[in-house]
Amino acid sequence: MKRCTVKLTKRLQAILDIVPQAGVIADVGTDHGYLAVAMIKEKKAGRVIAIDVNARPLETAKRYIESCQLTPYIECRLSNGLQNTRVGELTGAVICGMGGFLMRDIIREAPELLDFYVVQPQNGQAELRQYMVEEGYCIIKEIIMYDMGKLYQAWLAIKKDLLDPISFDKDIYANLPKDSILWMVGALVAEERPLLWRQYIENFIHQYQSVLESMTIALRRTNKFIKTQQCIKELEELL
Repeated sequence: MKRCTVKLTKRLQAILDIVPQAGVIADVGTDHGYLAVAMIKEKKAGRVIAIDVNARPLETAKRYIESCQLTPYIECRLSNGLQNTRVGELTGAVICGMGGFLMRDIIREAPELLDFYVVQPQNGQAELRQYMVEEGYCIIKEIIMYDMGKLYQAWLAIKKDLLDPISFDKDIYANLPKDSILWMVGALVAEERPLLWRQYIENFIHQYQSVLESMTIALRRTNKFIKTQQCIKELEELL
């Protein structure tokens, strides 16, 4: 393979680090193709299908992949999520940089459920986690990262029936109440409390406080106001 410069952002590098080795991986929302190239170079995948819903970024990714002489290993494909893929074609998928509700729809509308997903949602984290758990996945790794002035979270979810029950016997989400704040922030990182933990939780608190401050006096007796106050209290208890 040709030596070409692969400059991943801290966010993409952190995501790459939790991608498991697999035969064929889809890079959904590939943009410039940087992550697709990195997955081949780091031997995370034997082949990658770089997917984007827009033709222009896909052409940019194609030129970059060609400059790295990796076209035998990476196919660029125009597709709305995973809809333009075939049953049995993929082992897993990486889906980054979009909302959690859209990610849920991408997974749900695909031809099949894959062995694993690495996701980095911008919002809707609780709903996406709950959907994946309901579909028979176990979230085995969660990370938080800071890049270009923003905090992000990502996780790796694998089908439960593919996990060795001896080596992995703890599913923290199995009995977690549906209204727990941990569905949003991440139950695994809540246990691990990495270096960015305080900043991460304080960022959520700030977001909810901004919501409260934007409410008019008339809205301050609504369920939304009460629920937002409760979320702030639960977040503060995690510090």
